[in-house]
Amino acid sequence: MNLIHEKWGDLGVRVASAAVMLTVGVVAIAAGSLVFGALVCAVSLIGIWELVQMGRAKSAKGTFSFADFFALSGYAFFVCLAAVGLIFLYVGFSAYGVGYLVALVVVTDSLGYLVGRKVGGKKFWPSISPKKTWAGVLGGWGGVAVLALVVSTVAPISNMTLTGFVLFSVAMSFASQLGDIAQSALKRRMGVKDSSNIIPGHGGVLDRFDALLAASVVMLGCILYAI
Repeated sequence: MNLIHEKWGDLGVRVASAAVMLTVGVVAIAAGSLVFGALVCAVSLIGIWELVQMGRAKSAKGTFSFADFFALSGYAFFVCLAAVGLIFLYVGFSAYGVGYLVALVVVTDSLGYLVGRKVGGKKFWPSISPKKTWAGVLGGWGGVAVLALVVSTVAPISNMTLTGFVLFSVAMSFASQLGDIAQSALKRRMGVKDSSNIIPGHGGVLDRFDALLAASVVMLGCILYAI
């Protein structure tokens, strides 16, 4: 029983927090570009505040270095690029494009968490993210492939071929997973477990949206390439 609680004990809190965040996100997306843009900017500012707090925490220990400043500054720029990417995606593809990207990240994260916890097995990158397994990574890819197939069949949002759209979606899924890895590496460097504790069961804004940030930056690159 203790093993089950250790493995799944935080699931209820995580699901409740995720439901609240999903509701806020859906309402903002449906409300239009101004409301959505305001939410994106607000979340980005909170994320940058979390980076500042991480820097202060390490400075208090007397171990803060120029390399740490460079890492935090680079990630702050990464956050800003992600915000621009989300807004560009909304303007270029309306709510449907943003909704699909969010759904893609949610499916990747949820199945990665569930499959990884259930199956376990070989770690994906143990030196940086000791909890992430190959089973979870592949579970996320599989879930996104199914999502892409369903969307292409029911409500296509792209002029790509079915195979192309599925492969693109899986690539975006992998980008989101690398975003999670990058955030884990930053936290390990700064000596913190979570970016903050403002979201019950998830930690901070950067802990929850690190995957979406990476996917948004990649999407911004795709949009700019296509222009």
